Amino acid sequence: MLNSFPILLNTNTMQNLSVKINDEMKSLNLFYLKEVYDFVQFLKEKQKTENDTEYLSSIPGMLQSIVEEDKKPLSEYSKDIDW
Repeated sequence: MLNSFPILLNTNTMQNLSVKINDEMKSLNLFYLKEVYDFVQFLKEKQKTENDTEYLSSIPGMLQSIVEEDKKPLSEYSKDIDW
């Protein structure tokens, strides 16, 4: 299983992870290869898109709004949702 070892972001660990993924792929039933391929394509597209921080930062006034709300004391917020 992949989560049976800690993942540290260094080249050696990434190479080991790549080997483990390849080993797992070899033992996978051929029926599932299309799903794996589709997921890899999804991840490749996902890495091309901007992350949430970049998206929110691109909205005019959003950064200031987040900073202002962060400065408010929690006592100013309701515990009940009104929507």
